[in-house]
Amino acid sequence: MEKNNEKIAVNIGNYTGEKPIEIVLREGVAPEVQQLELKKPEKIDVAGVLSTPLDWLVKRVDTIDQKEANIVVNREAMTITLTINERDNYTKSTFTGKAAYSEIFEKFHINDEKTGWIPAKLGQFLRLNRAVFDKKEENMKLVSALKNFTANAKSEIEKQRDPSGSRADVYRTQVESNLPKDFTVNIAIFKGTEKTPIVVEFDHYLSDGEVYLQLVSPGAKEVAEEYRDRCIDDVVGKIREIAPDIAIMEA
Repeated sequence: MEKNNEKIAVNIGNYTGEKPIEIVLREGVAPEVQQLELKKPEKIDVAGVLSTPLDWLVKRVDTIDQKEANIVVNREAMTITLTINERDNYTKSTFTGKAAYSEIFEKFHINDEKTGWIPAKLGQFLRLNRAVFDKKEENMKLVSALKNFTANAKSEIEKQRDPSGSRADVYRTQVESNLPKDFTVNIAIFKGTEKTPIVVEFDHYLSDGEVYLQLVSPGAKEVAEEYRDRCIDDVVGKIREIAPDIAIMEA
């Protein structure tokens, strides 16, 4: 085959002649192939339930360098954080697991020093959550005492004639006399756990002449800490079994 005195050789093997052979000759300059832009490796940051770091390691432990990974345990925050590729800013990734309080426990604000209940508001809340009480009568009695608490306390202040008397003392007297010492609710402290009886006590403070109640439960604190430590120790123990070379640190 010749074109403009240039020869092109075409080698065809095992041709028997039963079909014609078509040869297409394309002329011109082939378009330049555009090179794709290089992209940096992406970090991965995942947050989930307490077992999330363990769940990831179970499937991927053979893909990482354990000497370049670490586990940080923060018991106060109730978290376990796995970091891989710790020295590489481009590929360093974290997998954080956290134990979470149940929705109803958080709504009660038990042992929450930052939240104070207005007595009437607390009464309304307890009325709407009557199911957490063993007996309907106990709930109704407590709701009634809370709704009448503020009016009774202010009435006692008006009766007090001694200018040296302490308003805080009056409120304290009302807390001790008008409200029961404690009450019991059946709620789950953590998500995914069974309900447990929790004894709740009243504490109070004054702000701008108004009284606020705080719900305190030493028992709930003990149960929460025991459950937290037990779950964290269980997850960390399993991580040690499948990834013994990962550094584990307590924050």
